[in-house]
Amino acid sequence: MTNSDKQLDLLEPTNATANAVPEVSDRAPDVRRTARDDAQVFPSLPFLTPPPPLDDVARDPELSRVVGCILGGAIGDAMGHPTEFIGSFEGIRRQYGPQGVTGYELYWDRDGRRFAPYTDDTQMAEVVLRALLWGRGEAADLDATMRTMAEGFVRWARDPQGGHRAPGNACMTGCRALADGVPWREAGGARAGGCGSVMRAYPFGIVFKDDTARAERWSVAHSKLTHRDPIALAASAAMSVGVAHMLRGERNVRVLSTMIGTAARYCPRTAAMMATAWDDAKTGEPPEVVLQRLQGWAAHEAIAAAVYIVARHPDDAQAAILEGANTPGDSDSLATLAGALLGARLGVAAFPERWVSDLERSDVFIQLGVASVAAS
Repeated sequence: MTNSDKQLDLLEPTNATANAVPEVSDRAPDVRRTARDDAQVFPSLPFLTPPPPLDDVARDPELSRVVGCILGGAIGDAMGHPTEFIGSFEGIRRQYGPQGVTGYELYWDRDGRRFAPYTDDTQMAEVVLRALLWGRGEAADLDATMRTMAEGFVRWARDPQGGHRAPGNACMTGCRALADGVPWREAGGARAGGCGSVMRAYPFGIVFKDDTARAERWSVAHSKLTHRDPIALAASAAMSVGVAHMLRGERNVRVLSTMIGTAARYCPRTAAMMATAWDDAKTGEPPEVVLQRLQGWAAHEAIAAAVYIVARHPDDAQAAILEGANTPGDSDSLATLAGALLGARLGVAAFPERWVSDLERSDVFIQLGVASVAAS
């Protein structure tokens, strides 16, 4: 999302020292659903209760990568949640110490459970994934699936799971247009180019991992619900295709090359920015330079920053997520993109057990991964 899109009043304060116990906020919103139950919204969507143990997930390569992608996106989101509006590297280090954040720094407490909360990035990505799984179960075409997704976005805008968490203006404006009956292809702003659609595009790579052309086409279509600028279309396409190729175990070099080529079909400027970021990673340009330039509020900056981070840390999802989280830009979104891509590449074993167990609703994300594999 763009910086101006954000509503800053919902960001919780965090501790001021790197060694302090992460803060528990008494103002955490209720994480339970307050509208219709998800089973009523998407009646064909199967769930397992409880989810399988993480060790069992890790032993199944396909399931491990799919769950790793979903968890990686949400973990990155939660990791970058408290740093999103700190406007400089120096400010992050003053607050969290010379290494910046090294784990979750923001915790909420609700119903006796203490957890690290994600933001609107993961809320919307979950709506996308549920709608895609519904479409799979119903053998729905693009239009029917996008209409169902639009209904999910409208519900999210009115009554999001866990409460509003600094949603972007472009997303909210698109949702209002959808609620007013504007066709989904026209609801997004023609010049809306924030990262609000690329941040939620990774589910297309999961559901259509064996059909990258469809992942690309459908992710571009979905961006139009809220963001129609070519930079947003290009970034969404690149992200979905990148996830699909990561899930298939392709080499990092091939994945990044394919992402850039995919983006070029919609916006050559976005592709050029991604290629420059990759060159920066190869030549050792430091994050303090590159991620100061690519703050990620705009979609092309976000996907280029993701390329840079993944190129620097192809086999270390933890380092990638922390690098994205310790940025002066849209830190939660950058860490989301990096986490989803490398979770898809490396699987659930890439994340410390505590990062998974402390994550808000991690059990639900594991269930969604199981459902995604079952639907493929």
